[in-house]
Amino acid sequence: MKKIIFLFITILTITSCQDVIQLDLNNADPKLVIDARLELNSDGSTTATVLLTRSAAFYQEIIDVVNNATITMTDGAGVVHNFTLDSNGFYTNNTIIASPGETYVLNIIDGSNSYRATQEFVPTVPFTRVEQETVSGFGDDVIRITGFFNDPAGEPNFYLFSYEDPDEFEIDTGNDDFSDGNESITVFFNDELEPGTDIELTVRGLDSRGFQFYETLIQQTADGGGGPFDTQPATVRGNIVNTTDATNFAFGYFNVTQVFEISYTVVEQ
Repeated sequence: MKKIIFLFITILTITSCQDVIQLDLNNADPKLVIDARLELNSDGSTTATVLLTRSAAFYQEIIDVVNNATITMTDGAGVVHNFTLDSNGFYTNNTIIASPGETYVLNIIDGSNSYRATQEFVPTVPFTRVEQETVSGFGDDVIRITGFFNDPAGEPNFYLFSYEDPDEFEIDTGNDDFSDGNESITVFFNDELEPGTDIELTVRGLDSRGFQFYETLIQQTADGGGGPFDTQPATVRGNIVNTTDATNFAFGYFNVTQVFEISYTVVEQ
């Protein structure tokens, strides 16, 4: 999601005299930012990706990517799988397989620091349908896109939803605290959708810790848009630990999950 910083500077001019205010910003040392995903797709294939960047200083707009890390992932059988650099900061692997019930260990060596995350596979459920409705809000018509799915009964479930069209990308989270075992929904709003626009809804499973991470991330970037790692989160820490120096922690999360998508074309109403 895009980081939006509002900086209000007031310049008071009194009898042709101006005071210059200098801001002394305490920029922390850059932290490693990790977006690691091992996903079982709806067609049975596996996607394994790791995006590495560094947190930026207050005024820095360019994202620093990390291209010289060593990344491995160990599956439930103890087999170690190596990742290769595919593009700037983006590492991939095509040998590991995401399997329900398995636990995976991610290891990243960045310079003199070693990072590790252990994560169990989290299943989820597919969407059953998508509905479109035009609603009025603050004098303007807004299109509401609703994705429906059936929540499994008798167990806590957490979800990471995403909405994407050619111009927008949004994420949201959900749980079944009040909908256990029932038909459930996720809702996205857009006031600029034209008939014929193709959209895609995606659902990923989360555990309780992942749910709290993404909830916090969304709240901190509530005024922005885009993906959760378009820019680095300021204080959000996930399930990745620095085994070399605990004080030099990383931002980000390692998620192992099932993924389902559903497509929909906006109609005239």
